[in-house]
Amino acid sequence: MHTRLFTFTPAKRKITLSKVSKHMAIRKLKSDGQIARAAVNLGISVAGLVIIRLIVQSLPMFQDVGWIVKDKLSVAAAAVIVVDAMLLSVLVGFAIQIRAYLFARFREVPALGNMAVSLVLLICAGLAYKDFKPLTRAWPAIKDLYVWGFFAIAVAMLAYLTVLLYQNRDRMAALALGQPMPAVPSEEPENADHSQTALAGR
Repeated sequence: MHTRLFTFTPAKRKITLSKVSKHMAIRKLKSDGQIARAAVNLGISVAGLVIIRLIVQSLPMFQDVGWIVKDKLSVAAAAVIVVDAMLLSVLVGFAIQIRAYLFARFREVPALGNMAVSLVLLICAGLAYKDFKPLTRAWPAIKDLYVWGFFAIAVAMLAYLTVLLYQNRDRMAALALGQPMPAVPSEEPENADHSQTALAGR
């Protein structure tokens, strides 16, 4: 009986490894297909919203309807701000999908997804600061809150991105060079437990 077990165990391991590799390949294909579809959806959404923005800016009824705040914020400008907000939300949604894709595609460096989201959020914050600035002309009382609020968001995103880059620089370098991944400090206790269990088993 012991001989049979010893004979069939490598075959079972080979079958298990083949199943795992097949599962990983299928998962990779699915993630690639999902990110391609997300990119196409992003292009369609951005193109549609840009067309709507141009229409809002050119239609005479939006220009003639008047002001929300006299001589400071027109209805057309407010409509453009709403469209810009929708554009930014589309970008943020795509960044979240990119995060999921990078996490599935590069499991060795899970922070890549968070870095991508942080970078997109930083870009969106810059665009929002520029696009929503007419609000400060309409309501001057919010100008300080507006400027310092966006400043705080930008500093927080930059600090978070810097920390992620510093913590993952070795793993990113190993991934770029195709070298073995360095051990993560959080994995050391787990590895120690496994080694102790193995020694106890012997």
